Amino acid sequence: MKHAAWACAAAILLAGPAGAEPDREVVSVNGTVIRQAEIVDRLWKRYGPATLDEMVDEILLRQAAQAKGIKAEPAEVEQRLSRVREQFSDPAIFESQLKQSGGSVEKLKVEIADQLVLRKLIVATQKLSVSDAELRKAFQENREKLATPPAVHLRHILVKTEAEADALVAKIKGGADFKALARTSSLAPTGKLTGGDYGFVSRGMLPEEIDAIAFAMKPGELRVVASAKGRHVLQVVKTRAAQPARFETAKEDLRDMLLEEKMKSVLPAYLAQLRRQADIKPLGAPEP
Repeated sequence: MKHAAWACAAAILLAGPAGAEPDREVVSVNGTVIRQAEIVDRLWKRYGPATLDEMVDEILLRQAAQAKGIKAEPAEVEQRLSRVREQFSDPAIFESQLKQSGGSVEKLKVEIADQLVLRKLIVATQKLSVSDAELRKAFQENREKLATPPAVHLRHILVKTEAEADALVAKIKGGADFKALARTSSLAPTGKLTGGDYGFVSRGMLPEEIDAIAFAMKPGELRVVASAKGRHVLQVVKTRAAQPARFETAKEDLRDMLLEEKMKSVLPAYLAQLRRQADIKPLGAPEP
């Protein structure tokens, strides 16, 4: 079906029902007004057909999974959620990242469940599998990438001035609790949230101005680093040497990676098959 037909249908949908709120003025630029309808029209022309196709595909896959009775078991969802949580050094950081992105644990569970259902559907209908030989081959090819890089367990407080930073260092050396000071003094979000505790971080995860310095510090060492944002009070709690990859630890991630590659290769043909079998037509638009 041509995109023109879809565009016509979507334009009708976006216009809304009769009696809806009239087109409104959104912003004025030196007297020239941009109206809501102009924004919607441009968004549709740029993203509409592709977005609509994507939504149709999602519905077809969801319907196919429902027809086959494919569901995500709660235990599977929780297991996947645990793997996501493990990527964060502190549960509070995990929760904060979700809130900042407008999400929640419940929304994330729904997304994980959808991903699991899609995976089960494609694996079952396309008879996909990953052999032990494929896993071991992928492990050998990705061994360096799978290794755990060197890391430091870092604490951090951000303040405005050198004097404030020096005062904090003196208090910490005198026995004051770093996390308590971070919660009351730090300008960084992690200060209020986790007491400035970043957990273990590897190279490249930190802002450039403190990355190299943090990895040159010894356990227990305190240092003040200047930047455009202010003064960073750093303390390294522990260091962790690089650790070689282990097959037993990495194989499930490798299995996911290989299945994902196989799914991507077969998905277009499977979606084309579902579209051929489906009754898809624009509503409220003339036939092409």
